[in-house]
Amino acid sequence: MKNKYIYITITSAILLGIAQHFSVLGFLAWFCLIPLFFVIHQLESYKKIIKYTFIWGFVYHFITMFWLSSNVGTDRFSAIVSMFAAILYLSTNTVFIGLVWYRLKSFFKNYSISLFVLSWTCIEFIKSYGLLAFPWISIANSQSNYFYLIQIVEYVGIYGVTFWVLSINGCIYYFLNNKFLYKNFIYSIIFFCFPFLVGYLSLINLQDFKTNYQVSLIQPNIKLSDSRDYSKSYELLDLLLVKTNESIKQGSTLVIWPEAALPFHNLQNKNTLNYINSKVFNNSTASILSGDIIFEEDKTYNAVVLFDKNGVKDIYKKQLPVPLAEQVPLSDTFPKLKNINIGVANYSSGKEDIVFKLDNKRFSSLICYESTFPGINRRHVKKGAEFITFLVNDAWYTTWPEPEQHAKQSIFRAIENRKSVIRCANTGISLVVNPLGEITNRLNLNEDGIITTSINTNDHMTFYTKFGNVFSYILLTILVLLLLRTTLGNEKKL
Repeated sequence: MKNKYIYITITSAILLGIAQHFSVLGFLAWFCLIPLFFVIHQLESYKKIIKYTFIWGFVYHFITMFWLSSNVGTDRFSAIVSMFAAILYLSTNTVFIGLVWYRLKSFFKNYSISLFVLSWTCIEFIKSYGLLAFPWISIANSQSNYFYLIQIVEYVGIYGVTFWVLSINGCIYYFLNNKFLYKNFIYSIIFFCFPFLVGYLSLINLQDFKTNYQVSLIQPNIKLSDSRDYSKSYELLDLLLVKTNESIKQGSTLVIWPEAALPFHNLQNKNTLNYINSKVFNNSTASILSGDIIFEEDKTYNAVVLFDKNGVKDIYKKQLPVPLAEQVPLSDTFPKLKNINIGVANYSSGKEDIVFKLDNKRFSSLICYESTFPGINRRHVKKGAEFITFLVNDAWYTTWPEPEQHAKQSIFRAIENRKSVIRCANTGISLVVNPLGEITNRLNLNEDGIITTSINTNDHMTFYTKFGNVFSYILLTILVLLLLRTTLGNEKKL
């Protein structure tokens, strides 16, 4: 029986992992947790809960994140070690969920399924904050293919989608294990259809967004090996400048370059700016938005720079460096940690939200990993950004699935704030996403090219932009109150 439970648990984890990789199979997430429900309801100790939730978490995160081992920027051994370290850390999320649920279930037995849904959603939300936050693996991300369903993130954020997916699993499990009641079945069907209906109606009532600003983004496809070959420094820059001139001739006054667009050049260097001026700007009034490395006293920042023929206009410094890859956690607090470099570099964290201004338009520009965080994007839109740009370098991963997983999260950022999203990636995948969450332009992985498009700019404020994760905070408040109730002693259990 123990082996049977292990096989069932592994099957559940595999199905959800597959759903994360293939958007068209997102429906697997609607029922793949039922086997896990079945197993944990048979367990009668914290020790067994830890065992089986860890097995589930390890298998799921291994399937979802195996690509960490294919990082071409380091040696194979280090890549594999970092993959297993990440998987082990992420697996603690599932263990924590199981422990919280088991504690609550012992006091509120009649609400076991609902408590599991509540515990999972809240802990997924909590773990999106902190030094090692990682919302990349949210269950909601498996649903990007369901256009009407995901429109609800405008109101409840991605954690509302997670809650819905878990609840559907819970409803099916309930019907499989209890006497069928027609009334409950009807309620479940209504619950299933509700977000699709809300999504459909929200699009009908949404104001007509019109395209009104032309931009170009360049995907140069600079391979990691080339970015480490100094002999190619001006060759790489010249290729960018040729494409930039093409974009300006097409009428774009904003040309976007990706993160790591200038591996051997720095926009703080006047020689670099003069060289770009001589090759591009001349009498042009165009501006360029580019990833760059900025040095200030003893600090180094991964940054976005907006500049034109007159020089640098504004700079955004990345606030959320990738833990360990771009920054050793707490190195800003303990300066000696800055001497440690086990990834690309040990960058400092920026502290300020910046909204760029150009041609009477206001926009934000975040860097790579920051595109996966709803909160920082919401803050920038709340400060007045009329569209969002992401500058990305996924050259560390030359094959599926990392670039695809990363890219699809831009869809949610567009819907949450009803803003156009421009994702300019070095090696791909570059996207333009409209405020409805539709991908209107795309450049695939490992190809170079230009996207010139007219995008929507607007000052529309969604419920999510104004109020954030209200839905998640309500659930978290309920969870805390229930946990407090369990600390009062073994009173009458519900």
